[in-house]
Amino acid sequence: YERQARARGRTSWASLPALGRVLITGEPLVVGQVASHPDLAGGRAHRALRAALGDDHLIVLWGPAHRRRRRVILPALRGFNDDRLTIETTREAMATVLPGRLVPMHALVHEISLRIMVRALLGRLPADREAEILGQARDFQRSFSNPLVLYVAALRRDWGRWSPWGRLVRRRARLVESLLGALRSRGPHNSLSAALLQELEPQALPTELLANLMFGHETTAGALAWAFAHLALAPEACGRIASGDDAYTEAFLQESLRLCPAVAQLTRVAERDTCLGEHKIPAGATVIPSISLSHKDPEAFVEAERFCPERFLGPVNPWAYYPFGLGNRSCPGKSMAMRQMVLILQTILAGWDLAFERGYRARPVRQLFLVVPHRGTPMWLRESIQAPGP
Repeated sequence: YERQARARGRTSWASLPALGRVLITGEPLVVGQVASHPDLAGGRAHRALRAALGDDHLIVLWGPAHRRRRRVILPALRGFNDDRLTIETTREAMATVLPGRLVPMHALVHEISLRIMVRALLGRLPADREAEILGQARDFQRSFSNPLVLYVAALRRDWGRWSPWGRLVRRRARLVESLLGALRSRGPHNSLSAALLQELEPQALPTELLANLMFGHETTAGALAWAFAHLALAPEACGRIASGDDAYTEAFLQESLRLCPAVAQLTRVAERDTCLGEHKIPAGATVIPSISLSHKDPEAFVEAERFCPERFLGPVNPWAYYPFGLGNRSCPGKSMAMRQMVLILQTILAGWDLAFERGYRARPVRQLFLVVPHRGTPMWLRESIQAPGP
């Protein structure tokens, strides 16, 4: 649809499978209007996420319910900061990789970010309890190997433990039970879930725990996989990142997210007949602010197709660049995710000598809700470099 939109203009109507006729925009002025439009609701169009994670979490709520939940979750996520946890978990995972191996970086950082999220949510658990929860999270993710079960309502039937939907439901229940059990057995401790436990309504805690765990690490892993792929476009970047230059590392990640956002689009649904600029939008119609289109806007970004981290050492138009979402529906864990990505990237590049597989060129592939580099950015981990202590 991006090719269609570029041909028709930066804001245009298109017909998409399952969604029908939708208005797609990558125009910063229109995107800014979408962000604050009172008749365009976020959350309503996330049918697959609702099927996967439940109906009562921040991502799928809208209106007053979303605003109330966001007021509870935002302080907890913004207030959490544990650099040592991120660095130690990254080094721990890297220590298990033997030098001389060709490693899909997406799979590696996926495992690292999953471990970090489990530990951020629950604190340090006994090794066997943590391994159990990690295994259950991986099992739950494997339930989506056929994404049709999330998009086609007729397939969401529980015909027993061997049916796709039956497996998903049972794996989700086991994971949620383990998360709640681990949380309640800990007593007072410093973790995200302890903060959420104090503020959330009891019935909302299970789905918010699940959503934070699953969506929190998936998006981080996808973004980091692209960051490793983009090292090929900035040969000088490895040294600056490995040296611990936080400002440059964050700019590098932001430019990587600009060229290849892990989440390519947002959705809003018109709650009543309304207008967006010159476009009339009927009630129930979908509006898609296209992150991919906006991030390549030629008026907002000079030489928009070129990889240039330095452009993020200064301010950018927030309606042309929004990899974490828009307005009051932007990701509440943005600062936490960015800090984790900075530290994971710095720790790996400071501790390992990496090389690209000969002939590899990254191209985007769809992986359920995200867009990731095909084959997960395979790189040779040639040798371990002696890393400084924490």
